[in-house]
Amino acid sequence: MTRKQAGFTLIELMIVVAIIGILAAVAIPAFMDYMKKSKKTEAALQLNKVMKNDKVFFIANSSFVTTTGAALPTGTQCPGKFAVTTAWASDPAWSVLDFQIDEPNLFKYSYSGGASTATARAVGDLDCDGTSVTYTLTMTAPGGNAAGSISEPAISAD
Repeated sequence: MTRKQAGFTLIELMIVVAIIGILAAVAIPAFMDYMKKSKKTEAALQLNKVMKNDKVFFIANSSFVTTTGAALPTGTQCPGKFAVTTAWASDPAWSVLDFQIDEPNLFKYSYSGGASTATARAVGDLDCDGTSVTYTLTMTAPGGNAAGSISEPAISAD
């Protein structure tokens, strides 16, 4: 009477482990890149909010919100996110722009404006590697019409 053997050989198991290792080596960096890209959307959305509120202010006052460099939140981000702060409401420029962030965020925002131009920036170190990304909102008023554009950072190959 012969017995039928069932199961996998050691070589078959080693091949499966090797395949899983190769898939992980490819998938994990791609996943981390997607995570970094998804974190960048915060800056574009918040600067878009600044642009809309500054346009409304310009229409009512024929000038952008005037200030000399309001920057919030303060402190350092890494590790993690900037904590929720109530300083937005007490800062004159951010208050006039009706801008605040009510949850932990990844970027530090700054605003500087005058009668015919304004600039807002969002700077953040998304993965705490010492490399910051900067989004810039530039507001101008050609012919008395407020307009703005957001420039995104270049995508690095790291």
